[in-house]
Amino acid sequence: MAFDYSEKPAIEGGPKAKRTPFPARERHGELEKRYLAEVIDSDMLFYFAGTKVYELQKRFAAMYGKKHCVACSSGTAAVHIALGALRLPAGSEVIVPAITDMGSLTGLLYQGLVPVFADVDPDTLNIDPASVRRRITARTRAILAVHHSGLAADMDGLLDLGIPVVEDCAQAYYCEYKGRLAGTMGAIASFSLNHFKHITCGSGGMVLTDDDQLRYVASLFVDKCFQREEKIRNPFFLAPNYQMTELQGAVALAQLERVEGIVTARNRLGTRLNELLREVPGVTPQKVPTGSRHSYFMYLFRVDLERLGCTAREFSAALAAEGIPNEAHQITGGRPVYLYDIFQNRSAFPGTEYPFDRVYRKGDCPVAEEAYSRWITMSLYEQYAETDIEEIAFGIGKVARHFAGMRIERTVSA
Repeated sequence: MAFDYSEKPAIEGGPKAKRTPFPARERHGELEKRYLAEVIDSDMLFYFAGTKVYELQKRFAAMYGKKHCVACSSGTAAVHIALGALRLPAGSEVIVPAITDMGSLTGLLYQGLVPVFADVDPDTLNIDPASVRRRITARTRAILAVHHSGLAADMDGLLDLGIPVVEDCAQAYYCEYKGRLAGTMGAIASFSLNHFKHITCGSGGMVLTDDDQLRYVASLFVDKCFQREEKIRNPFFLAPNYQMTELQGAVALAQLERVEGIVTARNRLGTRLNELLREVPGVTPQKVPTGSRHSYFMYLFRVDLERLGCTAREFSAALAAEGIPNEAHQITGGRPVYLYDIFQNRSAFPGTEYPFDRVYRKGDCPVAEEAYSRWITMSLYEQYAETDIEEIAFGIGKVARHFAGMRIERTVSA
């Protein structure tokens, strides 16, 4: 499809780059309805006496080639369970990326663990192993690797540090790192099934591991440390109630049929968009290292503010005017996590600064902080057609060339 880059930008009255409407999403269908009906007909919605959650656990573990899967109520719960299964003493330090969702940190704080924030790679926005290495102390007990936006973190660099790695795969279904699936390389991994993820049951999560002991502790952590398998009700550590219901399990089980096709489609579309943006001035897509497979939970690109002579917000507004939804300054969370009030004020629990033993300052992770002023995020859905990708690329190219041209005009007139 040929596009005319001499068109006026939409913000100046020109036609929108997005000529055709985006296709509607249909995320659930007859299989979900059938499995839900089976649960209702069974009159058993409790996971331990049902079948759907157990089948979900069995099938998801098999899909990833792992021995064990423990299903739970949310992705946040899954991270909490994974950390809880490690049985780390309160006061232990866990190194985490500066760019992630608060859900990665919630369980950590409940366990009395101290988050230590590492900076990110400037081209991938994933946790930087070199920054992690500089933050290791005698109290470091784990590293949380978040595969941000569907792109795998540098797992070789993290595993080489010799510290247990927990993988947060909330945004990274069927994402690959050097031929290995994200979620299969660390000691234990967590996944999310909330509404916005690749697949969903409204809210839910899963924990993967090959370790029998970690699986056992994780299963207790889901259920108030009630040893249901042994029929013993005598808790020996503090554990929340993170049970997944049979209704959630039914929908999640049906969604497993879709996940590989969803990721395959998103990877194809994201790869194509990267190709189309290769010659666009001042725009650089998120780097996909050799051997990695991006699952495109979201699509990110960096704007060269100096070359284009605009801010990320100005670029974002112009792109939205072209009919292409996007966000500036948002990535995940809208700011590095340690700049949230809960960390700045050390206010996790009322009346105490526990478990914090340090001050988190602006400037702690400069690469992450600068990223929020330069990166644009967009949704990239599996239903998109080639036409949608071409029109998105045209819109980005049209906006970039507009601002680049304005900057040249200002330079010449000066």
